[in-house]
This record gives sequence, C-alpha cells and structure tokens, in this order.
Amino acid sequence: MQIKDQKLFPMTISIETAQNVNITYKPAGLLPRIIATVIDLCLLTGIFILCSMFNTILSPSSKYIYVGILLIILSCYHLFFEYFLNGRSIGKLTLNLRVVRTDGQKLSFWDCLLRWVFRLVDITATGGILAIICIILSKKMQRLGDLAAGTTVIQNNKQSSYFRLTTDEIPENHEITFPQAALLSDKDFSVIKEVYKEIQKNENQKLSESLAKKIKELTGIQTEMKNSDFIRVILQDYTTLTK
Repeated sequence: MQIKDQKLFPMTISIETAQNVNITYKPAGLLPRIIATVIDLCLLTGIFILCSMFNTILSPSSKYIYVGILLIILSCYHLFFEYFLNGRSIGKLTLNLRVVRTDGQKLSFWDCLLRWVFRLVDITATGGILAIICIILSKKMQRLGDLAAGTTVIQNNKQSSYFRLTTDEIPENHEITFPQAALLSDKDFSVIKEVYKEIQKNENQKLSESLAKKIKELTGIQTEMKNSDFIRVILQDYTTLTK
C-alpha cells in the first residue's frame, strides 16, 4: 500500500489499498486540529475540577491517592478514546476529524499507543509547539506521533443519518470486504439504500441483479457473491468506511 501526495491546494492524500483502489482523503488543517485539542483540554479540565470536589469527603491521606489515580485515568483519555471511537477523541468528533493509517489498514491499539506516547513529547512537554512545527513541515500534515505510528488526521465528509445504516444493520466488528465502496458518493449510497429496501420488500430478483451490476460498474468490483448479499455488504462497507 502506498501514499501519494497531491501537490495541489488543498492537499489531498490518496491511500492505495491492497485491492489497488485509491481512496482520497483531505488532511485535517492545522486550525481544526488545534481547536479539537482545545476542546479535549477543556473537557479534561472540567472533569478534573468536578471530580476534585470529592476531595472534601476524603481523608488527607486518601486525597493524594485519589488525585493520582484521577490524573492517570485522564492522561489515558486520548489513548482509549481514539482506539474505541475509531480514531476520534471528543474534540475530533466535534470537528469531524479522524485518525487513519496512511497504509489503509485499520487503526490498531499499538498505533494509538505510539501516538499517545509521542503526545507527551510534541504536545505536553512543548505546549504543542513541536507538534505545530512538525505538522507545518510534514507533507502529510503529521506530528511526531503520526510519523511514528504511520498515521495522519483527516477531515471526514459529513454525513446525515440518511446516508448511514443504523448500528442494528451492521454487525459488531464489521470487517471491510469491498474497500471500493468508498468510491461511491453519498448520492449513490442513498439510491442504493432505497432500491435495496424495495428489493427486500418485494423480493425483486431482477431489480437486485440490475442494481448489483450497476454497483460493479461504478466500483470495478468483481465478485461471485449473491446479488442481495453483495448489495447489503456494499452498504455496510460504505457506512463503515465513511463514519
């Protein structure tokens, strides 16, 4: 898998998957990343102040232990949130940003751990100055943690709930079968979703065959999967790739 940087402004990053499909993302700008960091910092500060109020009911010896445990938990905020929220902290979620691997693979706990460790260096220890310098100088808008983990932060395309499947429609820990689904537009997805509902309602096999053929033309996918199953997986993959 390769990364191809576009020199035109605004810069985009094209991630080439193992299936030779190029998925283009727009890297998050410096200002949105700073704002997301400030949001996270305000949230953590608020939680710390709120939890610190319980100090009044603790014994003097217990206060230090309580504060120590609280600081450890809060310091791991970015590590656990970015892992369990698919590359997003609350700040990134608010600004519609997400951490992704630059080789197209799924973000792992190890990736999040590396970013978290280097956060202590390029953000905490330097007040974010080193991170800002690295992002400005990096072609892929990466801070030290991103360079170490092979990640970058992208700007997600906003989707309304109309352009998504519900969690009930996607199996837990859904694995991407067709990364080419990302080549579809929101408009394509909405049409496919509505036609698929009609297929399910009336069990229209001819319509299912026509829709599957059209999706294959749009994405270049070659598969022997049953038409209805193929359409369902495409919808699930698209939602997972763009969430």
